[in-house]
Parts: sequence; structure tokens; C-alpha cells
Amino acid sequence: MIFKTGNGWRCCYDPETGLYTAEVGGGPNHDLFEITKEIFDRVDDPDLEWPTRLIHEGRHLYMAVDDRCGPPYTVILDSDYQKLCPWAKTMTSGRVWDEDLTDAAVEVFASEAANRPQRRAKRAAREKKKAEEAAAQAKQKAADPEAPAQSAAERSAAAETRDYRRLTRYLPVLETDETLYDADNGCSEVLFRFAEDLDLACESEPDNEVLQRLKRIVDREETEPGFIVQHLQEIIGGLKALRREITAETERKV
Repeated sequence: MIFKTGNGWRCCYDPETGLYTAEVGGGPNHDLFEITKEIFDRVDDPDLEWPTRLIHEGRHLYMAVDDRCGPPYTVILDSDYQKLCPWAKTMTSGRVWDEDLTDAAVEVFASEAANRPQRRAKRAAREKKKAEEAAAQAKQKAADPEAPAQSAAERSAAAETRDYRRLTRYLPVLETDETLYDADNGCSEVLFRFAEDLDLACESEPDNEVLQRLKRIVDREETEPGFIVQHLQEIIGGLKALRREITAETERKV
């Protein structure tokens, strides 16, 4: 492998695979990219003022964030990042975004457009697999009506979906995204997914005042388009309040 290094960045060319890849930062703040030969050739040009800005023109593969502006988190944009960058040492920061949230973010952010084809293909494969498993279970249930409706893993997954704590995963997107609402198309997919998860959380925590307040805001979107975005800061504040509740609960258990 052939490497080029600089202040806060490293690029690699693998002659065996023909791949050009790069990393920016390291440790808890780390980004991986697939780059082009043109970027690799230019990145160490002494006249180039910001090599990291050039690297960011590549396809984003992996992002770990721990900047003290909020809880640390990790976004795996391409699940094959370890195969593409076997030379890089990654460190997971905080909670890893789930596939659905990552898919939604990739669809929203223009900077992640290069990831859309592979994310859509993998999502379609996941959905096909789920459909096949559901069909197999339905067939099994028809053959054996006494069989349990759900496995333990499925019940656990359903419980996790209804867990209000997962709502805080939306904070990084809601705080930074400028395309949550479009005058022609309405709410983005991120907001739709947030609304769906909020409904599930409210069902499992009907006495939680913060959740119910957020739901009242979201419900008004149907009759007053744009209401969510107008009250976005209130939603963000509610999610931060939930995060504080979660932190306090965790500390009490410890």
C-alpha cells in the first residue's frame, strides 16, 4: 500500500484492489472516505490550502463524532468500510446510528448523495429478507397454529422500537439539518420516521409529559403544514429533556 500523510489526514492507494481511500482525524473523532485518483494525486500539493476539504469531496464511509457539543455518536455510512479501509483503526464513539436513521440522513444531506445507490440497494436487500422471513413464519404458523407468534429476538426488537430512548438519536440530524421541510413536498423522511417512532414511544409511555407534548406538536402538522419546523426548537428542547431523564435514570441505577 502507498500512503500520503499530512496534518490530521492520511490517504492510501492499494495497488491490489485499485482503491484510493482516506481518513481525517482519528480516535473518537474520525472520518473515512473513498476518494478518487485525482484527489490522491492533489492532496499533498504544497499549494493546496485545505487538504481535508479536498478529501471530503470523496464518498463518506464512516464517521465517529465526540465533539462535546452533545452525546458522542457513530454513523456507519457503508457497512463495507473495514474491507475498503483495512489499514485504518476505527473507534466507535457513543451510540451507533441504526440503519433506518442512517438511510434517512443519507437521503436528506446533499453531501451524502454518493452513498445513496449503495444504501438503497442494501436497504432493498434487508426489506426483501424481512419479507421472506415473514412469509416463512406465516407459512409455519398456518401449518402449526400453536406455534408462538414471535420469537424472543422479535419481541426484544419490538420492545426496542417502542423504547422512547431511541428518539434521542434524532437530535444530531434535527439540530444540523436545513432541509427538514420543503414547501412543495412537506416534511422530509427524517421527520416522518421521527413521528412514527414518537407514536410508538407514546403508546409505551402514555404518562410521560415530554412525549405527549412532542406528540401534540407533531399531530398539528396534519392540519397546519410546517407546524413542526416552526416549533423545531421546542422539539429539540424536549428531546434534550428526555436525554437528561435517561442520564439521571442511568446514574440512579449505577
